Amino acid sequence: MSKAPLVIDHREIERRKDIYRRAFHYQPIDHIPIFIWLQGSTGPEHTLRWELESSENQLQANLAWIERSLRTVPDDYIPVVRITQGYLTIASMFGCQVHWSEDPNQPPGVLEHPLKRLEQARGLRRPGLEAGMMPENLRRMRLFAERLPEDVCLTGVDIGGPLNNLKDLLDTNLFYTSFYDDPALVHETLALLTDVQLECMQALIAAGGGLERFGSVDFDPVWHPREYISFSSDDVSATIGPKIFQEFSLPYNDRLYAPWGSGGLHNCGPHPCREMYLRHQNPVKYLSCSHTYSRKDYPALRSLFAGWGVIESMFDMNENAEAMLSGYREMMEALAPDTLAIPICILDNTWGDDEITALYHDMRKISEEYARSMRWPIQSE
Repeated sequence: MSKAPLVIDHREIERRKDIYRRAFHYQPIDHIPIFIWLQGSTGPEHTLRWELESSENQLQANLAWIERSLRTVPDDYIPVVRITQGYLTIASMFGCQVHWSEDPNQPPGVLEHPLKRLEQARGLRRPGLEAGMMPENLRRMRLFAERLPEDVCLTGVDIGGPLNNLKDLLDTNLFYTSFYDDPALVHETLALLTDVQLECMQALIAAGGGLERFGSVDFDPVWHPREYISFSSDDVSATIGPKIFQEFSLPYNDRLYAPWGSGGLHNCGPHPCREMYLRHQNPVKYLSCSHTYSRKDYPALRSLFAGWGVIESMFDMNENAEAMLSGYREMMEALAPDTLAIPICILDNTWGDDEITALYHDMRKISEEYARSMRWPIQSE
């Protein structure tokens, strides 16, 4: 099977990787990387459902996004492929059905939570890799690895995190009362979910050809140095307190990080459990979040991550250029000179080529100012 006809300058991609490498190692750089992430329709009838339900459609969309990004983004962009059927992999393996709304651009969700009473969790059996979405996930991973040049970075499939996956299985009210009603059974269920998730992640990495091909073991589009490639998605932590996080989230995130070392935690925000982020056995290296829902936490995150962590803050609310630029300046002023932030600018097909390039150049001016203002703890040799 022939590779896709993408023209990629290998030396240039390696140079850009070195910028990210130095940023994550808190070494002096002339600008903070800016990630432009193109998404959305690549044709008049190309909806999100059109993309997610077909591997060929998804490959076609990714090729269009990569080609356009290479053409319009002057620097920092490392080609990345988005492989996903939606976030429901683990839930689907336990029998959850996928629900699509009438809007084909609305992401799919769980049709019905299968556990109506907590004691039903005692009957859960561990599914194999042949269950739910996993066979198609593995097929797509192999297909994309074979069809795309090696300079295109693979990611995982948005497989969630232990608490997120538990919430898909339990009725919402039951989920929040379960921590008090039967904590032992919750731990037992989280251990099972973590076992399944680790098996899935290991299988997906093998299907993609090994860790060297990956920038993240989950959905994060940013390329990361090998030692920071692990990931857990924990949006539930926005709605619980630190004590619940410490008992029911932290130990299972630790298990996800253990095979690969320190890495990322995703929580759109807010961050009531932020003080726990660095208490993992492998302290969280970077926080994947939404600018809109995390901006009030920036001052506290600055103190928490100073000289160590990276904030990957997404402009994910259809912001225009002016809003992204003002948001990035707000980010810099709240976090510098102690903590580094990489803005992730999510753009759809309403942006013209010239507008994409102009946004990068305008963001770059701020990123250079940001780099100059940083107090770099590690000096270059």
